[in-house]
Amino acid sequence: MKELPFRQQHPLSLSLGLLTVVAPFAIGICWAETLILNNHIILHAILLLFGLIFIFSKYNSKYHYFIFYFLLGILFFLIGYNHAQTKSNVPTDQNHVFNQIKEEQTVSLYGILAEHPSVTTLPSGTKTRFLMQVKTLRLGSNIKNAFKKHRKASGLILLTLQGLVPGELRPGDHFLVKTKVSPVDTFSTPGSFDYKKYLANQSILLKGWVDSPNNVMKVHTVITSGIIPELLSILYFPERIRHHIANFIDTTLTQPSRGLYKAILIGDRRDIPPSVLDSFINAGCIHILAISGMHMGILALISIAVLTWLLKRSTWLLLHVNIQKTAVSIALLPLIAYAFIAGFNIPVLRALLMTNVFILAIIFDRAGNLINHILLAALIILVWKPAAILTASFQLSFSAVIAIALIYPLLYNQIFQNYTYFLSGRPELDPTIKLSPLESQYAFPELLIKWFFAGITLTTAAMLGTLPLMLFHFNRISLVAPLANLLVEPLICFWSLIVGIIACFFIPLAPALAKVLFKAGSLGLIPAERICAYFSSLPYASLRLSTPSFLEIILFYILILSIVMTFHLKTTRKRFCIIIALFSFCSLLAVPAISKITKYASITTSVSVLDVGHGSSILLQLPGNKNILIDGGGSGNENFNIGERVIAPFLWKMQINHLDAVVISHPHSDHYNGLPFILTYFHPKELWVNGMTGHDPEYQQLLSLANKLNIAITIPRTDEIVFQSGLTRLRCVNNGFPGDYSSDRMSSSLTQRSDTNDMSIVLRLETADNSFLFPADISATMANTLVSKRKNIQADILLAPHHGSKSSMSLDFIETVAPKYIAISAGRNNPFNFPDKSFFDLQQKGIQVLTTGRDGTLTFTVEDKKTIMSRYQVN
Repeated sequence: MKELPFRQQHPLSLSLGLLTVVAPFAIGICWAETLILNNHIILHAILLLFGLIFIFSKYNSKYHYFIFYFLLGILFFLIGYNHAQTKSNVPTDQNHVFNQIKEEQTVSLYGILAEHPSVTTLPSGTKTRFLMQVKTLRLGSNIKNAFKKHRKASGLILLTLQGLVPGELRPGDHFLVKTKVSPVDTFSTPGSFDYKKYLANQSILLKGWVDSPNNVMKVHTVITSGIIPELLSILYFPERIRHHIANFIDTTLTQPSRGLYKAILIGDRRDIPPSVLDSFINAGCIHILAISGMHMGILALISIAVLTWLLKRSTWLLLHVNIQKTAVSIALLPLIAYAFIAGFNIPVLRALLMTNVFILAIIFDRAGNLINHILLAALIILVWKPAAILTASFQLSFSAVIAIALIYPLLYNQIFQNYTYFLSGRPELDPTIKLSPLESQYAFPELLIKWFFAGITLTTAAMLGTLPLMLFHFNRISLVAPLANLLVEPLICFWSLIVGIIACFFIPLAPALAKVLFKAGSLGLIPAERICAYFSSLPYASLRLSTPSFLEIILFYILILSIVMTFHLKTTRKRFCIIIALFSFCSLLAVPAISKITKYASITTSVSVLDVGHGSSILLQLPGNKNILIDGGGSGNENFNIGERVIAPFLWKMQINHLDAVVISHPHSDHYNGLPFILTYFHPKELWVNGMTGHDPEYQQLLSLANKLNIAITIPRTDEIVFQSGLTRLRCVNNGFPGDYSSDRMSSSLTQRSDTNDMSIVLRLETADNSFLFPADISATMANTLVSKRKNIQADILLAPHHGSKSSMSLDFIETVAPKYIAISAGRNNPFNFPDKSFFDLQQKGIQVLTTGRDGTLTFTVEDKKTIMSRYQVN
């Protein structure tokens, strides 16, 4: 019988020496992120270990191998740690632009366009992102005098332009730009994407905003001969190819083919329409749109198959050369060509490196074990880019490949374990028996079924390998991914990608033919997009789940590995693996159960003021596992939803999948613009509002969404206790308007009130020994009104009114509240310059003033009559 596809003879026979090198080396890199040790001590320890290893390599004893590998592991742990420290992203060069610009300011820059500009089309207009290799800078905004009083500078700056860059500007060209530059920052909220680290791994530490294409001017340089200009032209040659291909696609194709082709050919996904991108994500096919080892591997397989067929046409070659090795060697050329087309950026180089390791293993007769090749590829990448191990793309790529190597053969064999028996009665299905054309037509449907299950098992294996990491990084899994990938991958990878690569080579030679090829290739992209849209529309196509803990991830992989090993071991060892698998499975069930029981039994109160930029969002975690969100708005735009990108990831990080209530203190967008996503995915029982209908249609849409989701809309009354558990209670100090209003009736008169801020719901959280006051955006006038009404507003922790604005500063109010802490929700470099200096002056009175822009997410935990304050700051 023909050997099953991709079957591996000894999937677990890995090199102990290679594992002892790679695993500690990787752990050392990860450890460098959390622990700072003296470099001199590390270097001395490395030298000492080298000596000990040399001694034990000459010493023969009962425990010789154990001690040798133990010392080897410690050695490479320290080498990995030291390597990560030396590759730190903090530049030491004083001329580096990061060391010259410490805060937001307008400057004139001169430099080189380092990459192909990436264009995003939004309803508000077109934006272009482009990378500049800085040569000089001048503080100030006069672009015409940029060369006067300029300073020497170096480093990269990521610029965003409102509009398009001048058409004549290409990668490698010199240009001037006037821009507002600031250090890269991100939302310092647990669970949210660390954009600052993402860019730092690419050596980008500064960002800039250019408000007009008129502030970008190409500089025509004098072409000189020499080695340096030649090297520069070679350096930017791949990006110029990428730029030329992108421009050609823009003029040839329409959406969605245009954006999809740019994604799979040059690695630029910013031009994909958001609805199309979301369809691919929900269908579990988003990895197809990122250039990865899968694309390189498929291209290599097709290239090897075609080259093998062509070489076998020659009798002389069959007699004198190894056809397989020759085909594999030549297949390196189309892989390198694809890397050139894609721009030779870091993900492309990583994919090329992984594929080349496997190809070289075949050439040098080392193709016996896939796991060793994966470990070797990982080691090479980590030596080159140690920070790659902390990225989602690295973790998902290698976990998928390892899972396919270990799990796929087992799944496939289990599905077809009766395959031989089935053949005994169906000779037309046995590939070893030569059939007539008439007989072969009956075998075709069964062969399709065979490859259908092969595709399903392959995708399922990859899903199992990446499941905990997908939840850890994205809190989302697709249930339709195995079937969707089975239909979409052939269309894109076996047709559109191959035809697109061929078309790229004809762009300079025969542009008309290249256009025909691109349009032919788009015949695979259009049905692929529609398939993803269909699967995405199915109920429960994808699930949003909380972030798994590190312990849960470890237990999951132990479970998978122990199950795999039971199929390769016998007798006692097999029983031992079964016991480990059962223990891991029971532990996986027990960990979240224990966590939930602990939360229900806890009497601890926790208040987290999230860093959402300019806005406000506060999570109350109360006894009895009750979770209430006060407001949910912040900095965002049409391409960035603060609820989806910051607030929801924080809730999932806190293991929260459901909210008991959501409060909208008042209908201003910076307090509710992230809540539609929160209401949809966290299903609160109640939505508390102040009774205003609001002026924005978005607020009306939010209320309509709440009704559609059967969320009760409630207007709390003044002095009403809206939550109580023991001595912990949440009370409405002021509901924002006089009189009483029922929950099903919104007051039209309230809509006419101009001062929406003063109509904010004011809440006070009381515990046994501490209290919190949340006055939302009330002004100093309303704050003084609360004081004059002798309201009980004393609190140990005060959320500063109106993000710390000067108009909300009232000394009488502060003295009445008498807080120990004042927390201010105000983003870095916000356009209103919040908070006002007067709030920081309160520190002279012994009040500790904290801001989310400076201190990040602030968490106050009340337990055993103590209030513990903690910060989460990544900027």
